[in-house]
Amino acid sequence: MLGRILAVALTVGGAMSSTAALAQSDAAVAAGVITGLAVGAAVATGGIPVEHHAPLRTYIYSEPRPSYVYSDEVVVGRTLAPGPYESYPVPDRYGVPGHHYTIVNNRAVVYHPTTRRIIHVYD
Repeated sequence: MLGRILAVALTVGGAMSSTAALAQSDAAVAAGVITGLAVGAAVATGGIPVEHHAPLRTYIYSEPRPSYVYSDEVVVGRTLAPGPYESYPVPDRYGVPGHHYTIVNNRAVVYHPTTRRIIHVYD
């Protein structure tokens, strides 16, 4: 009888610990999914991750660069028309690999060099 009680106790205890481990695993998966969605949204929208806004601004304005006159409106989502302005690569560490920046109308503009789509404008 004692052997049966011990066997049942071990079986129930093992099932409970497996359930607890599974619940923790589910919580970790859920946290990973939420993090992945947030990062994926930033990448999908093409924006600069929030934590890189200030450091990238400091990087861009640390070097004196010429400003070019640009007659069109400079806003996020618009296409930056080809012009005589200089283009500088944004280092990958700022979260937008493959993007460039330029200075137009005394404002730093971050854009994709192939599509020319503006993803950020610093005032």
